[in-house]
Amino acid sequence: MHLPKLIILVAAAAVALLGATGAQPTPGSSGVRLLRTATGVTGLAADGSVAAVATGCGDWGYPVPHLFAWNPVRRSVVRMGTRRERKCDRGGVLEQAIAGHRLVWVPYQAGNYIYARLVTATVERPLSTTQLIEERTHHADSGIGDWVGNVHGNGPLLVFNTWSTCEWDPDTGDNPCPEGVPPRTFHIFDEKLWRIVGGRKRLLVASPDELAVLSVAAGRILVRRADESLEVRRSDGSLLRAFPFRRGEVRAALIDASRLVVLDHGSSLTWRVYDLVSGQQKRVFAAPGRAIATDVERGLLVYTVGRAVYVLRLADGRKVIFKAPVVRMPYPAPVQAQLEPSGLFYSYDVRREGRVRFVPFGEIRFR
Repeated sequence: MHLPKLIILVAAAAVALLGATGAQPTPGSSGVRLLRTATGVTGLAADGSVAAVATGCGDWGYPVPHLFAWNPVRRSVVRMGTRRERKCDRGGVLEQAIAGHRLVWVPYQAGNYIYARLVTATVERPLSTTQLIEERTHHADSGIGDWVGNVHGNGPLLVFNTWSTCEWDPDTGDNPCPEGVPPRTFHIFDEKLWRIVGGRKRLLVASPDELAVLSVAAGRILVRRADESLEVRRSDGSLLRAFPFRRGEVRAALIDASRLVVLDHGSSLTWRVYDLVSGQQKRVFAAPGRAIATDVERGLLVYTVGRAVYVLRLADGRKVIFKAPVVRMPYPAPVQAQLEPSGLFYSYDVRREGRVRFVPFGEIRFR
C-alpha cells in the first residue's frame, strides 16, 4: 500500500502569533534564512521561492497553527487554513503541496477511523479562498476504506490521488474487493488522478487499480502502476512514456524537466538517471543504504541520510552535504529537503521546536 507520504526576525506580534521566537540569517551567509516553529516540522513542500511548512501539535493538545507559507526571499510568513484546521485534536496535516501561490493540504482527525479532508487556498487570501476539495475516511488500524493524498505541485500544475483499499477474509465470506483479488491480500483499487484548477478538481485519469503520483515537474506527472512500472504523463493525463520496471526494483523515483531519477533496489542500491523523452539510461551512481530521495531540480538530486542532506550533481557525481544538528530526543522528525530554482529548503527538529533553513541556489557549492 502507499501511505501518505509529513523566521526571519519579525515583529513582536507575529512572534506571539507563531508561538515561537524569531530568528535571523546565519552570520556570514548573506542569503541564508532560517524559519523557527514552536513545534517540530512534520511536512515540507516548495515551489519557486515559497515553502509549505506543516508543524505538529504541542504538548497537551495546545492549539497551534498547522501550516505556514514561508517566503524567505520576501521574508514573509503566512498562516494557512481556517481555525478548524488549526486545532490539535488528535489530528494534524498528512500531506501538503504548493504550486505557484496555491497550497493544498490534507488535514485529518484520528480515532478508530482517519477522517481526511483535502483543502486548498492561496497565499494572498488564505482564509477567504479556503475551499474543501475532497473528503475520505479509512480505518485507522487496517487502512481499509477510502483515501485522498499523493499531493504534488510545480508551477501551474497541482495534482492529487483518490483511491480505495480492501482486504477480504474467506472465513467470514465478506468480500469488499473487486473480482479476482486473492484472499487475504491488501488491494488498492479505483484510483483516480485529479488536477486542481482554480480551486476546483478536474479528473485526468481513472484506473481500476494503482495509479499513484510520485512527482511532478515542468508540466509532467510521474506515476507508479500496480505492477510497479512507472509512467510519465502530460498535464492533461495523456501518456508520454512508460518505463517497465520489475516488482521490488524501484525504491523511489523523481522527475525534473528532462530526467527521471530512480533509486534502484537491485543487487546494490544505485541512482539511475534516464532521459525523460527517449527513455535511455544516461548515468548510474552508487547510493547509500539509508538514502531517501526527496527532490531533483536542474540536474541536481537531493536526498537525505539520517540528519544529513546531500545535493548530488548528476553531470559529474560531485556533491555537497548540509548537516542538521544532532538532537537528543526519542523520536525526532526526519530531515526533509526540497530544491527549487530559488534554492534549497531543508527542515529538522531542535529539541521540541522545528527549523527550516533556506540556502540560495547560488550558494550551493560543490567540492
